[in-house]
This record gives sequence, C-alpha cells and structure tokens, in this order.
Amino acid sequence: MFALPRMRQTDMTMWKVLLACALTAIAPAATAQVFECTNAAGAKEYSRYCPPGTVQQRQITKSGEAGSDAGGAPKSIETQDAEFRLRARERQEAETKAAQESARAEEFERNCIEARTGLQAVQNGQRLQRFDPATGERLNYTDEERAEAAERQRKAIVLWCK
Repeated sequence: MFALPRMRQTDMTMWKVLLACALTAIAPAATAQVFECTNAAGAKEYSRYCPPGTVQQRQITKSGEAGSDAGGAPKSIETQDAEFRLRARERQEAETKAAQESARAEEFERNCIEARTGLQAVQNGQRLQRFDPATGERLNYTDEERAEAAERQRKAIVLWCK
C-alpha cells in the first residue's frame, strides 16, 4: 500500500491557504461570455456561442466581469470624487428643499389655526377692540366692523387652510 509522508499541521494549513489563493486568483479568468439565444421556434438556449439559425441573441454576461454590471475599466479617482461630490450636493439640495417645505407647511398650519380662531371669536360675539390711531383710545367693534373682520378671516381661511 502507498503511504504518504506525514506532514505537520502547519504545513497542511499553508498548502490549504496557497490552494485557496490560487483558486481565487484564477476564478475571474474562468468566467466567459454567456448568450441567451432564441431560435425560429421561440425556444431559448444559453451558451457561449449562438448556433446558426438564431433569430435573437442577448448577451447575459461579459468575459471577465463575473456577474458585475459595470462595464469597461475602473473609474479614476478624479471621476469617483466628482461623482461623490455631485451625489453629496444633490443630497444637500434635497435636504434643504425638504426643510423649506416643512417650514412652509408649518407656517400654513399656524396661519390656518389663527384664521379659524379669529373667525370663531368674531362669530361667537366676543368683545373685540381696536385702538383709535388719533387718540389712542380703545374702541369696541361696531356691527359693520365685526362683519368686515369675519369676511377677512374667511378669506384668510381660504388662503391658508388647504
């Protein structure tokens, strides 16, 4: 019977690591182009080369890509940096726009509440006063002024409460 020489555990581990490295290094080279070929009868076939009489062919993977969808050479550092800055600027603009929209919505809500509260005060007959600009004296609203105030509040509700 054939007997293998006994190897130390560290030698076996080293060989396993070397074998794994070698397999990892040659794996990308083992990938090939794969085509989806459709014949005249409509049957689909997947192979490296489409046979004669193929009606339609579509390339599934490219040689050396190993399933990645990026084509061509890797991007340069400058290109990657420019793309990163563009994405960062777009994200910042989107955040700014969202913050502005949020502030605008809060302003609309606040003005809507104030307009509804003002209309309710006018309709409930609460005592409303204004200051006379000439004398500085407090004056109570007349019935006409109360109707004008109610109309102003209704217009404000239409404007702010949507």
